[in-house]
Amino acid sequence: MKMQIILLYAGQYDMTDDSGKRVQGTSVNYYFNTDLVAEDNVNGTKGTRPAKSSCEFQVMGKIKRAPALYDAEFSMSIGSDGKPVLKIIDLDYISDVQITPVPDSQFNTNHEPDQKPDKKVS
Repeated sequence: MKMQIILLYAGQYDMTDDSGKRVQGTSVNYYFNTDLVAEDNVNGTKGTRPAKSSCEFQVMGKIKRAPALYDAEFSMSIGSDGKPVLKIIDLDYISDVQITPVPDSQFNTNHEPDQKPDKKVS
């Protein structure tokens, strides 16, 4: 499965677990929401929570910059808890991203985003 992501952070780890086995990988944090539009979710939460994943140690070599937009290829498996787990198996850098403030002029007096006239609000 391929999709674009905003990669926020990547860091390699190389350690020994409690049984003496060597464990290596790359820890990544990213957004699936690449347009970064403010979100009011039906469960009452606000915004987009970054996804966190572990991938192969050598994936770090494909990461040029962060935060940045990447084409990501994922594999899916089932975790020990029976839930699906997405794992990044390949990345291709597209471009840098920049998160910038929205000017106050784009908000109404209640400091809520102005509604676009072409959209119905119910």
